[in-house]
Amino acid sequence: MTRVLVDLLDLDTLRFGAEGVAFGFERPFPAWAWVTILVAAAVIAGASYRRLDGPTWARGCLAGLRAALLALVALLISGPRLVERSESLERDWALVLVDRSASMTIADAPPAAPGGPRRSREAQLRDAVASSWPMWEELSREREVVWLGFDAGAFDLAMEPADDAGARRKPALGEPEGKRTSLASAMSQALRRSAARPLSAVVVISDGRSLDEPSRSALRQLQAERIPVHTVALGSERPVGDLAILRVEAPEVAFVNDVAPVTVELVRTGAADVEAATVRLIDKESGRTLAEREALVGPEATEVTLSHTPDAPGESAWIVEIEPRGQDDLIEANNRVESRIRLVDRPMRVLYIDGYPRWEQRYLKNLLIREKSIVSSNLLLAPNRRYLQEGDVELDALPDSPERWAEFDAIIIGDVEPGVFTSAQLEQIREHVASRGAGLIWIGGAGATPNRWFGTALADLLPMSAPGGAGGFGGGGTIGPIGESVVARPTPIAERLGILRLGANPEDPWPADLSDATAGWSLIRWAQRIPADSVKPAAETLALASVVGNPAETHPLALSMRFGAGRALYVATDEIWRWRYARGEALPERFWVQMLRFIGRESLARSGRSAALAVSPRAAVVEQPVRVSVELLDQSLIDAGLASVAVRLERRAEPGEELPASPVEVVLRPEDARFTSVGPRARRFAATWLPSEAGVWTARAVEPALAGLAMQAEVQVALPNDEMRRPEADFALLARLSAETGGASFTEATLSTLPEHIPNRQLRILRERSEPLWDTPLALILVVTLLTLEWVGRRLVRLI
Repeated sequence: MTRVLVDLLDLDTLRFGAEGVAFGFERPFPAWAWVTILVAAAVIAGASYRRLDGPTWARGCLAGLRAALLALVALLISGPRLVERSESLERDWALVLVDRSASMTIADAPPAAPGGPRRSREAQLRDAVASSWPMWEELSREREVVWLGFDAGAFDLAMEPADDAGARRKPALGEPEGKRTSLASAMSQALRRSAARPLSAVVVISDGRSLDEPSRSALRQLQAERIPVHTVALGSERPVGDLAILRVEAPEVAFVNDVAPVTVELVRTGAADVEAATVRLIDKESGRTLAEREALVGPEATEVTLSHTPDAPGESAWIVEIEPRGQDDLIEANNRVESRIRLVDRPMRVLYIDGYPRWEQRYLKNLLIREKSIVSSNLLLAPNRRYLQEGDVELDALPDSPERWAEFDAIIIGDVEPGVFTSAQLEQIREHVASRGAGLIWIGGAGATPNRWFGTALADLLPMSAPGGAGGFGGGGTIGPIGESVVARPTPIAERLGILRLGANPEDPWPADLSDATAGWSLIRWAQRIPADSVKPAAETLALASVVGNPAETHPLALSMRFGAGRALYVATDEIWRWRYARGEALPERFWVQMLRFIGRESLARSGRSAALAVSPRAAVVEQPVRVSVELLDQSLIDAGLASVAVRLERRAEPGEELPASPVEVVLRPEDARFTSVGPRARRFAATWLPSEAGVWTARAVEPALAGLAMQAEVQVALPNDEMRRPEADFALLARLSAETGGASFTEATLSTLPEHIPNRQLRILRERSEPLWDTPLALILVVTLLTLEWVGRRLVRLI
């Protein structure tokens, strides 16, 4: 096409004769319309010149020019143009959602070979992708395959570098680290990712463990657009049992040569049957097994108490370990828990006060003097009588200040009148137990204890109330004797707390003869009858007294109750000394020493410290309140008049984590401020903290006045919906998702048949470019030329 013609037609890019370029109309008329237009143009032109004067040939030529003009106008009205049409295909998409949550590390998948070990779900995933990779390569040639990972949401997976052979790049899966899985969020985000694209299928490769299911709106969208969701279930369809340690309770501080009980709570999830397991207490440094027990663990939580008597002082790390017996265990990571304990080798400081020299007082006094691990002061006090004392340390007077009471880890009050104490001394004892964690042991008697003490400041430290009131509380009655001989037997609570282990053999903690009335020497001939409805709600029964001749009749013989930071025990008999018959001093000595060491642990944990930092609960949940408190134990710190205490909490970095969470600073406010002449003074400070992330957090006091005390406490924070708490695969969820969307469920073996179930949703796209010809210079020239020729002709034949 010449340049002149291009200019006349005002063409930009299209050319006559070019490949794919054709002449067309914007408003095409059918053929019959063109015939009609041409006939009408001829008729109109002929009629306009038929009656005019002039040569026939001239009038015919002029009519032809007019008819051509009319036909040209009709042609321009139809919109002549040059059109270039092209056709292309838009490939459809297939979304592949790959589970990247931590539950993929669970080893419950079938073995790769018969007789082999179970694989982790992650290993099963990688094997499935590798074995079916030729299928994925073929699928990628036909459509766009988009690989997405998901846990709490969906995200793009990076692709591995291409090899020299030019093969399709595989997805770089990385490590499964997601703490929770939300299939609903992942599906919604994936559908938004493919919006306005021809989507042929969604493939979900997962164990099905999710916090939620895809929303109804997402399912309706998939159903309306006929997009099938194909699923590949990983793991075991039949739940594999998992033994787990739910909780470990161990004393933070204990005495050397004292029985340190470690309570372990176990559970078996997944399979419903009961499984035998071995529970061990192991010294981390030496690897030596300190204690071991067999246990039957089922779906309901099972408590096991491991006891060890340490013989060396210092800081120790103990590991509680559970070993399944001959069955698969889903998660090995929850089979071990580490606990730290501080062992102290110093005498326990005891003050024993009784009212008269009864048999129990004599033997207990001699025991305290004889026991090398105890430093005691023993007093006999009675109104209007001279007091007597014996012991390792003599007192010039009964303690009369908080500082003097602080010298004792435990106080024993026998059958003594409360009148031998001043009201201030009673308040000081109460505060000593509540604030400093001291222990208090009551030994019941026929005279004053406990009846005379119900109306005093120490009534709150008695594990029972005066009988006879509404519901058994607050009445004016008294506690009297049972009136018959009894034998003692411990309760499970005593075993859990590691006390009343009087046997020489750890496997036989309670000698059977002690509960055998026919033995004779084990009889307790005097014990108090404590009504069950007068026992306070917070009290725990450590031992029961069974009435001889009527074993079904039992009464509390030993009670324990937490009070503030300390603990109070009540022994409802003064005849423990009778166990000396036929056994010597061993049984009474073990009874009282274990009781003393038990109540002395709280005081020991506070001794030698100026302040104590505590976090409660120690096992917390994200966004759930955690109490952070600091208690000042040094009077000089209290006198400093702190208005607040700053505590910093830092999360321990996880393995492979580059940037740990930013520390959080919490300001603790006074809880018990008292106004003095020099201003407010407070002992306890507390605040509530809402942890934002899961992990192990360490709390440290950063208040300048306390920074040098190196106080710290740890708290384990878990997600409220941590999927590792229920690790079983959910095949039913995946099957239901496929069924509701018209998809199919695949296994590792059948995954290669996936393309047969993916519809072809590719789009054929027609593209059209055009350039109009009706408004070009050539069109104008033709119209003007025809008009001019007709006008000139009419002048020549003198029609104008």
